[in-house]
Amino acid sequence: MSQIARTDSPPPATNDYSEVWLWVALDAHHRIADWRVLAQSHTPPSTPFAQGESYRLDLILGVLSGDPRWQENTGRAGPSESLHGWVWRARWIDSQHLAKLTTPPAMGADAAPARLLHISAYPGVSPDAMGWLDRLPDLVIGRDETQTIQFLNRAARELRDPEFITQLTQHIAPVDGAHSADEHAIVDSQGHARIFHRMLIQAPPASALHEFILAHEISHIKALEHALGDNEQLMRLLIDATPDFIAIKDGQGRWLLANQAALALFHLQTIPWWGKTDTQLAELTAPIFGAALSACTHSDDRAWAAKQRTRALETLPEQNGGHRVFDTLKLPSFTEQGERKLLIIIGRDVTERELAQERYEKLASQDELTGLLNRQFFQIEAQRWMDELEGEPIQKLALIEFDLDYFRSINDSYGHPRGDQLLKQIAQRLQNECAVERILIARLGGDEFALLLPTEGSQAALDALGARVKALVAKPFHMDHLTVLTTASTGMAIWPDHGSAMHELLHLADSAMYAAKAQGRNGHAVFSPRIAAEQNWRAQLLTALRQGQADNRFYLVYQVQQNANSLAITGVEALLRWRHTTPDLAAGPDRFIPLLEQSGLIIEIGGWVLLEACKQIARWRVPLGERITVAVNVSSIQMHAPCFVGRVRAALAQSGIPPALLELELTESALVNDPHTAANTLAELKALGVQLALDDFGTGYSSLSYLTQFSFDRLKIDQSFVRDILDDPKDLEIVKAIIAMGHALRLEVVAEGVETTAERDLLEALGCDSFQGYLIGRPGLPAEIYPMLGVGLL
Repeated sequence: MSQIARTDSPPPATNDYSEVWLWVALDAHHRIADWRVLAQSHTPPSTPFAQGESYRLDLILGVLSGDPRWQENTGRAGPSESLHGWVWRARWIDSQHLAKLTTPPAMGADAAPARLLHISAYPGVSPDAMGWLDRLPDLVIGRDETQTIQFLNRAARELRDPEFITQLTQHIAPVDGAHSADEHAIVDSQGHARIFHRMLIQAPPASALHEFILAHEISHIKALEHALGDNEQLMRLLIDATPDFIAIKDGQGRWLLANQAALALFHLQTIPWWGKTDTQLAELTAPIFGAALSACTHSDDRAWAAKQRTRALETLPEQNGGHRVFDTLKLPSFTEQGERKLLIIIGRDVTERELAQERYEKLASQDELTGLLNRQFFQIEAQRWMDELEGEPIQKLALIEFDLDYFRSINDSYGHPRGDQLLKQIAQRLQNECAVERILIARLGGDEFALLLPTEGSQAALDALGARVKALVAKPFHMDHLTVLTTASTGMAIWPDHGSAMHELLHLADSAMYAAKAQGRNGHAVFSPRIAAEQNWRAQLLTALRQGQADNRFYLVYQVQQNANSLAITGVEALLRWRHTTPDLAAGPDRFIPLLEQSGLIIEIGGWVLLEACKQIARWRVPLGERITVAVNVSSIQMHAPCFVGRVRAALAQSGIPPALLELELTESALVNDPHTAANTLAELKALGVQLALDDFGTGYSSLSYLTQFSFDRLKIDQSFVRDILDDPKDLEIVKAIIAMGHALRLEVVAEGVETTAERDLLEALGCDSFQGYLIGRPGLPAEIYPMLGVGLL
């Protein structure tokens, strides 16, 4: 029998499997003396045991003769790759159960009785497959049946640390002959502890290896899990800091969590409350609070029975004999089997609000804060005046409407109590100024006031009225050792010159007031043809916008977003633009989008924006294969429309993109108008799998409750803070605080309006995750920004 050597035959061209059964006779030295084929499988020409390929059996049998293990009754040999392109295995077969079917042939006088040998051959693992393992970023280690390492992929080889590899392969074995997985900690040559997730996978029969170990490093994940404990402590501090009471009970009504406000409400601070029911706690606290706990139990039962979030006003007694009213939310949670699991309870003290409501009902005609007429009663009384003067052509009335310039800044800087004091002082000045004249005075709402008084209607007379208002507001306001200066913008409309109905005159005076603001504030404007022309222009633009929807005059541009770590373009924001029909109707988004919102057109056009943006992402995915996200701005009107969630669902279905590629940007104003509806809508959107971003953070109401109440994924810093971050220490501190808070809540933070390298470098140093602005790229059509997508930009 010839010496065994690897053949140079080409690798198999098919995935055929071949096997053969042989009668084998051994000589006295346990070498193969003779063999005969008993049976073999279908053997196409490409397989090792095909017609004319018997020399391959000689090669295999020669290998067996040199291996002592094959001589045992249960002996096995292989897998072996001595046949180029094929892996073979051999094993003895107990032939006793074949005795009735066949008889071992006589194989020679000196040979032992013939034994049955089974040989199978499989196609070998191709070099391409090994190359694929080499390209994996995780460590791949191959071992044979003796657990000797026979293969390392490139990631494992590049470690150049045999001891490290040895540690990595210790103490892992298959479970019940199947795959297994675990986490394993080792120490590298630098003394650093590193943690890996290991998976042991049995190799396929065709492989020359017995098993593979795949090792993925999770050290950074474990570090994040450790940091999570710090975040949980932070959340506990936030929960305890909120004035709302928060409690969580299990399905049997036992208290599991309570913040300081909840404990103080029932005087449980010094009582071991954890794990106790309301009934048990009622026995441990004062009787008056025990009765309140019993009432809470009944309310809990109603929430469990409703099987959904309930909201109700609950009245709880105080030790001084009074009571507090709480707006209470109760959210029950159930197991998959429908059993009670948890009850989350959040209560806000609305006692003052309820008392105010009672006072409002009693004082329907008055503004509670200032004592002036309210809007509704002012309109009724003013219309009565005009009806009385009807038919007296020489008599005119001036409707003056004004509000304070930058009043919100006063509220933000000095607090709402100081703002209220300022409004009261203005009301007092108005009453003193008009004490001897027949003048109607009202607070229309917020910082907006109105006066109705007789006038001759001349420009000089109207200018004098405007000057009176300006002088009245310009005087310093003194509040608790604080002096505040402010100005007012005033608009006027004349009865009957500009209209005969009060609601119409209020609208015209309001238009004039905003015209005065547009002129620079601290002035006045009388409704005029110019203001009317501006209104007409807005009306024409609105008509063109309505028609433009049917004429496809809207289109989208996209502004790219850059990842701070990879510097790659990973997302875009879709921005709406308008092709005007005539040059005089040219308008930027700052002018036409408010019209779309005021008219309600934003619901339909916003739905088109959603669908078109999703379709564009789908078109880009084909050539790029990149994970490019698209952000779409959503107005408050859109989000509160009943059809909004359905439109998002339809856009995803028609475009076919994964929901995670769509990000909806919401402003804080969209949340405060109707928080309950907003919460339900956002919950439905999260269930779809889309991402949510809070846009222009810091410019609106900026309540932390919106970040914790709603499940946002990203926080966008408004460009007004980024613009002056290098020069204004206050803006820098605000940006630092926003980034720290966003990361504490596990939100990605995006900076808008980045226009210089210095701004980007500072934001990156502060930990900002992504950038957007002219430095990264100006808004452009899809073809214009396509070359930037997925590319790293310096």
